[in-house]
Amino acid sequence: MNEKTLIFPVIFPALAALLIHVLKFKSRLTRNVFIEFAVIFNSLLLALLIYNPPVNTLIIFRISEGAAFAFKIDGLGMVFAGLIALLWPLTSLYAFEYMRHESEKHNLNDNAFFSWFVLTFGVVAGIALSANLLTLYLFYEIMTLTTLPLVMYAMDGRARYAGRKYLIYSVGGAALGFIALAFALYQGGGGNFVLGGTLGVWPSEPSNMLLSAYLLGFIGFGVKAAVFPFHGWLPAASVAPTPVTALLHAVAVVKAGIFAIIRLTWYVFEPEALMGTWAHTAAFLITCLTIIYGSSMALATQHFKRRFAYSTISQLSYIIMGALLLTPEGLTGALMHMGAHAVMKINLFFCAGAVLCQTEREYLFDMRGIGLGMPKTFIALLISGLALCGLPPTAGFVGKWQLGIAAAASNTLGHAGLMALAISSVLTVLYIFSIFSIAIMPGKNFDFKTANKGVRDPGLDMLIPMGLLALGAIIYGLYAENLLNFFARIAIGEI
Repeated sequence: MNEKTLIFPVIFPALAALLIHVLKFKSRLTRNVFIEFAVIFNSLLLALLIYNPPVNTLIIFRISEGAAFAFKIDGLGMVFAGLIALLWPLTSLYAFEYMRHESEKHNLNDNAFFSWFVLTFGVVAGIALSANLLTLYLFYEIMTLTTLPLVMYAMDGRARYAGRKYLIYSVGGAALGFIALAFALYQGGGGNFVLGGTLGVWPSEPSNMLLSAYLLGFIGFGVKAAVFPFHGWLPAASVAPTPVTALLHAVAVVKAGIFAIIRLTWYVFEPEALMGTWAHTAAFLITCLTIIYGSSMALATQHFKRRFAYSTISQLSYIIMGALLLTPEGLTGALMHMGAHAVMKINLFFCAGAVLCQTEREYLFDMRGIGLGMPKTFIALLISGLALCGLPPTAGFVGKWQLGIAAAASNTLGHAGLMALAISSVLTVLYIFSIFSIAIMPGKNFDFKTANKGVRDPGLDMLIPMGLLALGAIIYGLYAENLLNFFARIAIGEI
């Protein structure tokens, strides 16, 4: 396939987003069909690039001899592009019913929402297809601007506060990430992505300046990956409409942070030279702390969506921990759990959003027996929740298993990571099963007719994505061997 096709999944969503405002749709249904078609078409463009990737790099323009704005798809890019291509159409389908409820509730026109929603698809595709750190950084920053209106959609006090917090954290992280970018450009290679690093020959012992640049870059990109203590924006963003929080917390923004950290660690800096340095140790310990902190806060939080937000903080650091083991086995485990988490967590947010949409209840203590009135929703939540706990043969099990094996076979830092995984896994079981103890087992004296009168499952637009994702959490585990082989080939540079 010609390398010029790499630009299509980036440009097409921008054109579709513009047409949402230009075209005068006869009905809401007609507009929704147009949006779903545009999203599916862009997913097919990404699928074609994954199936038949161009060999050459598409250079749009050069800033200098060593710095260019360019696109290329490699193995890691295929993983991220595949995730967004799979999950964006399901999210848009879910959003049609959910946003109808939201627009009526806040008396807003949701055309603006869907235009930003579609535009963001192209921006995230640009991150996946970036050929170097400069291009990734540019789209990374644009993503902040395109997702900000989605976070602030309701424009009430909570939404504006969440938007300001998201922007402040993101801009601060961008400043630190820029230091790593500047260092990569200064050292040569332009930050081009090549497995094993492109900064040239390291000195016999890496300098403190070089290690400081790496750690600042890790923290900077780690803001969107919600590493402690730079995680505060993510729980606050739970006030956004559920289709947004599902994308923010499971696919687009947080996975872009993970993606950038992996690129920085494995494709710009040299993993072998980073191993055991003070910068590597600091990044790894921050990650382990985040794993335990996120799980502990999830257990302590009564707000339904915020509980899953804190869970995301923990689970994201599972992936970072695997990448920071700096072994092919660790990177394989990171990619395995990256895909698993996306499938599981987006569905948990969908289920929480269905409860909010149908009942307006946000806190667990108000949800006694609610699962009896929404059986389909809570079956989907049960399957995805069990997968998150790591029940075999689901997606969560295969991701955690590979990470555990890689950590056990690693050095002392790896053993610390394994301990953090074990503690977090116990906490995950507690915060997932406590939801079902409230929602499905309300007790003998519970009067369902009085407490949950009128409570029922949402429509098919929301149920279909939830059902498919619950099924996907099982299929992912059943076909783990094929996925594991694919990710292992990426980790050693065969793809």
